[in-house]
Amino acid sequence: MYDPTLSTTTKKTRILFVDDEEKSCKYFAIIFGRFYEVVIAKDGAEGLEIMMGEEGPAIGVIVTDQIMPRMTGIEMLERLGSHRPNVVRVLSTAYTDSNLISGAVRSGLIDYFVGKPWTINKVADILDQAVNHHLFLQRDKCV
Repeated sequence: MYDPTLSTTTKKTRILFVDDEEKSCKYFAIIFGRFYEVVIAKDGAEGLEIMMGEEGPAIGVIVTDQIMPRMTGIEMLERLGSHRPNVVRVLSTAYTDSNLISGAVRSGLIDYFVGKPWTINKVADILDQAVNHHLFLQRDKCV
């Protein structure tokens, strides 16, 4: 079972998890909510509302599914644009369209990718990297 050594700073990192699958949201919050502050959005439009609202500046990492109703994960990240430059972006999808993913990486829309179905350890590794990446960006911003 995933059990990172967390500093106080890491525990305070807030992660927005965006997925239209209720079970995915539930289990993500149960598993990773012990280690991070987890905020849930049920689709890209709700995720964008959260990021553009009062809670947005406190979020350090976004983990988003790609295929969702109303708005895809990449569309949400495109609309978010540069409003939250220090947010680390993770795309999670079962549909591995390599052109879509590589284009999103090249354009700076996503920092990490995890394919579905994923294991807890795989997501945990990506979250560790993403949180450390975010903390680095925060530290760099202060210097």
